[in-house]
Amino acid sequence: MNDRVGVEVRPATLYVVATPIGNMGDITLRAIQILSAVDVIAAEDTRVTKGLLSQLNIQSRLISYREHNEVTSSDGIIKLLSEGNSVALVSDAGTPGVCDPGAILVSKSRSAGYRVEPIPGASALAAAISVSGLNRKGFVFKGFLPPKPGDRKQFLLSLKTYDVPVILFESPHRIKECLSDMVLNFGEDMQIFIGRELTKINEETVSFSLREALIWVSSGVYQSRGEFVLVLFLPIQSDAPEQTPANVKQLLHDLLESLPLKQAVDIVTKYTDGSRKKIYQIALDIKNGLDVKGD
Repeated sequence: MNDRVGVEVRPATLYVVATPIGNMGDITLRAIQILSAVDVIAAEDTRVTKGLLSQLNIQSRLISYREHNEVTSSDGIIKLLSEGNSVALVSDAGTPGVCDPGAILVSKSRSAGYRVEPIPGASALAAAISVSGLNRKGFVFKGFLPPKPGDRKQFLLSLKTYDVPVILFESPHRIKECLSDMVLNFGEDMQIFIGRELTKINEETVSFSLREALIWVSSGVYQSRGEFVLVLFLPIQSDAPEQTPANVKQLLHDLLESLPLKQAVDIVTKYTDGSRKKIYQIALDIKNGLDVKGD
């Protein structure tokens, strides 16, 4: 275990720095040291980051790295790295690259041969998981739901193929409509965990059925403030035996003649009502049969 406290900033290195999602006490000592020592800080919103740096009594050069200029500004940061500068990447809150800008810059930096170093810390995703009571093996993180109603309904429909809990982010002004669509797709008895304003003074963490969650959201001030983290406890339990559409086996057989197994499963899952787990097993059986024939 490396227990060193001091931090030596390397030249030509991109540091991906997590910042608090609400409570300033969650800033790490290492993050403070990196932000104090780097040549440049690339911020999602320089106004937000100025406030953070002011509280930490840090004065560093700030440049903008927003989502709408991510492609072009990443080229400028690559140039800074090429000149030997150390750069810290921060988002408004939490860990860059997790539903925030950052992935493009990280990818370009790695491709150009520069060192990319994580400075871990606060994450709404990890915080929610830790208090949700999720005790199953594995989960799927899908980020923010699509904002348009039609796209959102199709997206929720696609979640039925997962056999593990699904974690989502949602904005306060869309949460009521989101939960209403979930009731229509999954039924009102499905269990959901909701985290709101995590680590902040008005933090709330609750576990409900979808019916209870919709009532809770409809009765409070929750639509006007605080982003939500949602844990959907999929799969939906059913007493009826699982039915697989009759055409699934033939579709899989035809696709597996020319496509990899995963790609064939993705296509059939998308266009049929069968569960992904069941379709994968059928595909595996067919693939094994095809391999035997090929021998």
